[in-house]
Amino acid sequence: MPPGDSVGEQVVGSYRVGMRQIVPIWILFFINLFNYIDRYIVSGTLDLLLKDFDLTFSQGGLLTTIFIVSYMILSPVFGFLGDRYNRSWLIALGLIIWAASTFMCSFAQTYWQLLVLRGIVGVGEASYAALAPPIIADLIPTAQRTFYLSFFFIGTPVGGALGYIIGGGISDRWGWRWAFRVSPPVVTLLAIATLFLVPNPERGGADNTNTSVQLTRSQEIRAGQNPVVQLFVETWALLKTKSYLFTTLGFSCLAFTVGSLTQWIPVYVVHASDMAGTPYTNSEANYIFGILTCVAGFVAIPLGSVVSKFLERYTMKADALINAAGMLVSAVTLYIAIAMAPYNILTFWVFAMITQIAAFIGWAPNTAIILYTTPALMRSLAQAVNILFSHLLGDAISPTIQGELSDRIKEAFRDFDISISTSVALEYSFFLSCFVCVLGSVFYLIAAENVIEDRAKAADTVVSRRPTIQSRSRQSSVLNATGFLRDEYDSDQEDTRPLIEPREPGIQARPAI
Repeated sequence: MPPGDSVGEQVVGSYRVGMRQIVPIWILFFINLFNYIDRYIVSGTLDLLLKDFDLTFSQGGLLTTIFIVSYMILSPVFGFLGDRYNRSWLIALGLIIWAASTFMCSFAQTYWQLLVLRGIVGVGEASYAALAPPIIADLIPTAQRTFYLSFFFIGTPVGGALGYIIGGGISDRWGWRWAFRVSPPVVTLLAIATLFLVPNPERGGADNTNTSVQLTRSQEIRAGQNPVVQLFVETWALLKTKSYLFTTLGFSCLAFTVGSLTQWIPVYVVHASDMAGTPYTNSEANYIFGILTCVAGFVAIPLGSVVSKFLERYTMKADALINAAGMLVSAVTLYIAIAMAPYNILTFWVFAMITQIAAFIGWAPNTAIILYTTPALMRSLAQAVNILFSHLLGDAISPTIQGELSDRIKEAFRDFDISISTSVALEYSFFLSCFVCVLGSVFYLIAAENVIEDRAKAADTVVSRRPTIQSRSRQSSVLNATGFLRDEYDSDQEDTRPLIEPREPGIQARPAI
């Protein structure tokens, strides 16, 4: 039985994936790749930035935190706009802002200038991160969607790895400023390619419901709906979906752990390798960690798609269970890696790579859960809200928390007249991430218990925001039994059908007109 049969899904025989779908996905892949190159340039140059600007660990962590905070706040805005306007144009706009602010980072003369510019860079990720997966979902049929999402997300670890390598290598040879001048020219070209080659496909056009859920701005204006109120109401509706909520919480734990590792592992290796008797330079630590991250991504993300496809023959909970298992394995292997680093750095690298494979394996299945547990017209917002909360509770705070925790650990030992090394302080702070991994596994298990019901509910739901002929004297947004959005109208209005119409199994849904 193909995945999705239990919720009324099947491959649409007449729908074929061709160059019109492949070319846009390749462009979105390269945007994702260079986004992560740019994001982890800071991690690759962090040791030099700490010295050049005379920063504490917590100030160094803030360089990543400010970037994450910026794009997580703007993601719901882009998601909301993406459900209403041309998504390709929104992505291109974000890319131009991203390229310009990254280039300006290379001329920063003070820590505060660099901090502000890194915050502006977050606009670029906000534009594409909320909109690219829904575009892929609207280009690719359901049965093939996880595979193409996996391809898209390969850019995440590969880009992160290249960020370490480029950041460490270029900064050691020519200084950290030149590391920030690598991506802007390429990102500018990608913005142009997005305008001309990435379409804005019909929302839900590749789904198996044979329904159109395309939205126009004029419809919404004539309907008299307040966009700000609607944003909050739809967000609340999403969070009432249990599988969506706990998947978001689980991914927040994953983002917390990955954020800590990517920011502080190279610094930890530089100091721990001295204790192990095999000292590494900054560029060596970044290069090795980057290569291992790249390999882990190439192995884990396609593997996650294959395992998901295999397990869905037996259970529709497969995607959530893959993430739960991956998080639990990550907790164990991360603990072993951190504990062994001061004694045998080779053992550290082995278990660090296993940790990354276990973490990355659920990346595409996680996004698949987000997309198939929400109606097509709300997917951009659903992806954006997932980004908001996963980073708000995850990598927006974890680098700073770990840096601050390391500083506090050193101070606490100093109060007892005990001097500990930077390596030991960072080692103890990493154990917080082990606990967070276990917590994430629990969240995914809870999501697994609800995902079948929520997936069926979303598949059998059509959302529309229709115009009304008569004016409204009163309008309030409420949640219907499906957990999504409907409007409650006065009795004098002509059309009182709900905005979301559940359909009977096997019957084609009729969108409200």
